[in-house]
Amino acid sequence: MKFTHLQKLQIATELIQRKMRVSIIHSITGVNPKTLRSLHREIHGTRPASGQIPTTGRILSTRPKHGMASVFAALYRSIGTAEIFNTLNICSLLRAYDLHLELSCGIIGNNPNVHPINITQAWVIARDISIGVAYFCYCQYCHIHYLLTDDAHVPPACPICTLRKQEPKLSIM
Repeated sequence: MKFTHLQKLQIATELIQRKMRVSIIHSITGVNPKTLRSLHREIHGTRPASGQIPTTGRILSTRPKHGMASVFAALYRSIGTAEIFNTLNICSLLRAYDLHLELSCGIIGNNPNVHPINITQAWVIARDISIGVAYFCYCQYCHIHYLLTDDAHVPPACPICTLRKQEPKLSIM
C-alpha cells in the first residue's frame, strides 16, 4: 500500500494518539523516527515507550488476555474480511481497535484484573494473522472463533468457555 507524505503523517498521528510504538509506526509509514518521537512528546507530553515488541504468544499469557485478544481478532477479521490472512490492513486495524476499546469498556466494567489490549498488541496480532503465526480455532460449544498461536502461554482452549467455567454460578433458591 503506497501513501503520500501527507497520508503518512496522518496515519502516524493517528497511531501516536493511540500510543503505538514508534518503531512500528516507522515501519508502517516510513516517517523518520526522530520526527515520530517529537510528535509523540508534543501529543502526550512524555517520551514514547521503548523496549521489546511483544509476541502474540506472550499476549495470550492469561485467559482474560486471551479473551480480549480473541475479541479484537474477531473484530479485525470481520472488518478486514479474508484480506487479513494475506496482508496487514492498517485502516481495518484502526477500526477494529477502536471498536474493541469501545466494546471493552462495557465488558470489563470496573474489573481491575482485565484490560483491553493496546494498539501495539493489536498490531502484533494483526501481523501474526497475516503471516500465519496466529490463527483462528472454532469452539464447538459456544460457536465462536478464538485466536490461537503455537507459543501461547495458555493451553489451547476457548478462552470464553474457560472464563465462563471460572465465574461463580448464581443459584436461585
